[in-house]
Amino acid sequence: MIKVFFYDAILFAVVSVVFLILVLRNKDIKELLWFSVGAFVTTLSKIYMFMGRELAEPAFYVTTAAGYFVMSLSMIKLIQQFKLLKTLEEEAFHDPLTGAYNRSFIEEYIKEEVKKAKRLREQFCILLLDLNDFKQVNDKYGHNAGDIVLKMVVNELRRRLREYDLIARWGGDEFLVVLPAEKEANILEVANRLVSDFVVRYGNVDVTLSVGYACFPVDGSDLSRLIEVADNRMYKSKSIFKEARRYAVDDKGEKKV
Repeated sequence: MIKVFFYDAILFAVVSVVFLILVLRNKDIKELLWFSVGAFVTTLSKIYMFMGRELAEPAFYVTTAAGYFVMSLSMIKLIQQFKLLKTLEEEAFHDPLTGAYNRSFIEEYIKEEVKKAKRLREQFCILLLDLNDFKQVNDKYGHNAGDIVLKMVVNELRRRLREYDLIARWGGDEFLVVLPAEKEANILEVANRLVSDFVVRYGNVDVTLSVGYACFPVDGSDLSRLIEVADNRMYKSKSIFKEARRYAVDDKGEKKV
């Protein structure tokens, strides 16, 4: 009996700790009260049983079961609420299609990064990326194919970037990457390394990247200026890509226009 009571006490303590963590996360006082009622009934029954009140044992078994039932119900409700909260957080911060951060989140993040960089006198850089020939995928294979390509692009970006670099879907087929603590002197090398041999193929269409960059504080001291500079550089990169392809030749020596 003592050994069973001891193991029960350990299990009860573990469950209580988990429950309190969930309560603190969800801030649900109602479920805490229900759990407390169940815990009180269960504890009282265990104490009476431990003290050897044999005549009342059947009743105490019933009350113990009822206490555990109330505690379990509270736990289930809190876990469901916790999962719902996690889902809402994912939807608030992430693009539902690609899993990258969404525009709203990354705008707020950059604002905070600007404040931190000013305070610590640090630098950071952003990259604005646009997909070349993405429209061809949509036109030839449909928008479902385009969605697949967007996911493939994000996966490829994650593979090429550092673990703590942030990738966001900026809109349509544009992505924005935040490079924390990156210096302006290195950004061209980083950008070239990122787009070098970057190809996502779908059918007979090769999707590549055009990239623009901006660094704090060299190119701007706030979010809007950094985005403006990166956007201008990205479209210059896009123009160079189009011009280069215009005069490219195929394997028969004929111009591709």
